[in-house]
Amino acid sequence: MKQRIPTAIKYLLHVFVTGILFFTIFRIVLNLTNLKSLEAIPHAGKFIVQSMWMGFRFDTVISGYILALPAVVLVFAELFKVLGRRLLLFFHWFVAILYSLSFFICTADIPFFNNYNNRLNITILNWTSSPGFMIKMIVQDKVLLGYFFFYVVLTVSFIVVLTRVYKKYADLLKDVKVNPIPGFVWKYSISLVFFSLMFLGIRGRTDEKSPIVVGTAYFCSYDFLNQAGLNPVYTFMQSWLDGMKDGNKKLEFMNDQEAIGNVQDYLGVSHSSQFASYPLFRNISGRTPAQRYNVVVVLMESMSAFYLAHFGNSSNLTPNLDSLADRGYFFSNFYSAGIHTFNGIFSSLYSYPALMARHTMEGTVIPAYTGLPFFLKQRGYETIFFMTHDDQFDNIGGFLTANHVQTIISKKDYPSEQVMSTLGVPDHYMFNYAIPKLNDYYNQHKPFLAILMTTSNHNPYVIPTDIPFKPAHTDVRGGCVEYADWAIGYFMQQARQQPWFSNTIFVFTGDHGAYEGSNFGDLPINYSHVPCIILMPPDVTAEPRKITSPAGQVDIFPTIAGLLGGDYTNNTMGMDVLNERRSMISFSQDDKLCAADSNQLYVWHTRGNESIFNLQDGKEQLPLNRAKADSMKKYAFSTVQAAQWMLYNKATGQPK
Repeated sequence: MKQRIPTAIKYLLHVFVTGILFFTIFRIVLNLTNLKSLEAIPHAGKFIVQSMWMGFRFDTVISGYILALPAVVLVFAELFKVLGRRLLLFFHWFVAILYSLSFFICTADIPFFNNYNNRLNITILNWTSSPGFMIKMIVQDKVLLGYFFFYVVLTVSFIVVLTRVYKKYADLLKDVKVNPIPGFVWKYSISLVFFSLMFLGIRGRTDEKSPIVVGTAYFCSYDFLNQAGLNPVYTFMQSWLDGMKDGNKKLEFMNDQEAIGNVQDYLGVSHSSQFASYPLFRNISGRTPAQRYNVVVVLMESMSAFYLAHFGNSSNLTPNLDSLADRGYFFSNFYSAGIHTFNGIFSSLYSYPALMARHTMEGTVIPAYTGLPFFLKQRGYETIFFMTHDDQFDNIGGFLTANHVQTIISKKDYPSEQVMSTLGVPDHYMFNYAIPKLNDYYNQHKPFLAILMTTSNHNPYVIPTDIPFKPAHTDVRGGCVEYADWAIGYFMQQARQQPWFSNTIFVFTGDHGAYEGSNFGDLPINYSHVPCIILMPPDVTAEPRKITSPAGQVDIFPTIAGLLGGDYTNNTMGMDVLNERRSMISFSQDDKLCAADSNQLYVWHTRGNESIFNLQDGKEQLPLNRAKADSMKKYAFSTVQAAQWMLYNKATGQPK
């Protein structure tokens, strides 16, 4: 059997194992230089094992990329009997150079991490503009000089070992004979298996929805161990690729300090904040004593305001949501921050706006945010996020784990027979699964924040057939809207039977809207206009109320904080819209930036043109009211510019 394995594959596997062992040495050194962090972790041993396993997976990804070209050339060269010592020698040095560069990155990563608490990323290139200063700093700093010698010793050792591996298999090539047809077929089959495993190693995961991402490494609540599982070559290259995306280019609408000053005025934040580096931080005095109501937030996939009868739809698509709107706080002029699911999750939980086309939940460095999970975790709540599909899609799992969500329930937790599509299980099954989890918290006398992200109102559209619900609409899209609404009604029916229901605040909103109805110019307004309904516990005296002033997903956290009572801190761009009034709200649709007040909608395009529309009839108001347009443009530009400054200056977390 061993003799039938192509020599090239045996050589590549030997190189792979050697590379993994040397990558592991760097991970061990990183752990040793952070012993204080490890000592502070209860039962650290089992977490270290998981972190090392995660490290192996990321090291395999990098090794797979390094060995991809040599594998293709060497294996096919042997299959067609043209593999010789010279070709093997060329790829021996090709691999040696790439691994040596990788080890240099791994070495630089250790002091970088110990200084910045982030794995190596593209920000280190800021130093390359002053190479003389950088070299002097390395020479004059004994610690950095020590790391440099460590790199040299380890890399030389690796090349020595790799050279021995090369000589061993180069000698074996002399014994390779022309194989009969059965031998060729056998080697071809083994090669096919080898390339399949190699592809899997590079992809890092078997789930079809997402390959391995930075967030995959976030498996626990301890930041160091999560980051220790990453490979710095991966984080450096990923940050470099992220930086090249158009959507991640820095926005330059106006001066940063001017934007921050404007936003402080919009939010009523003192310009003389005691935390100068956190310009939006403010202490909020509670209007009522603190309560320990549970909080359930249901983010509904593609649930546009267009579908509700409250907004004029006569198709009876959402009877359950319309009924809930009649019984709670109903926001009629409410907007999603962006047009993607990650926008909805990010802004609804952390109260920062979408930054145009930027993916605010991806990136090699996961920023710290406060928002709803932080606020309730500080008050002793358990925080749990339910979703139907793979939690690595959009880096949801990693981002939320790094930002105060303690438990994430996703596709991996459900029985495989319940998974109906790439979007995982249907909405009603997720709701069914959530009920006993929430009962467990109640039985342990723990208040909870539960976020449930539905997905059934999204292609591929699949309506379950083994439930009492049957859609009245024959078109699958209308039927899925009906099913999504039915699942909400089903969930609330189940929740009413639970002991925690009478002590729970419910929030229902769309993660974003849908491309339905008429446009405002070329802006599909129903992609951003979403419903928002807040239901207070049934024992709380709260008259149903319709709020017509502008509001958005960024306001969910402070509004819930206001309903829970007690003092709290707010370092976000949201406000309590039940007790304060916004002049306007801004939102974006990737290449369009908008601002809406109670009557008008302003739209600015990246290509430079702008428009104002009447919100009631959607008609463009011509000629353009310059003063009004400038005011709304200033609001929208200031919002995203200030949010970007907060992100780049690490000011979105809690002041220390």
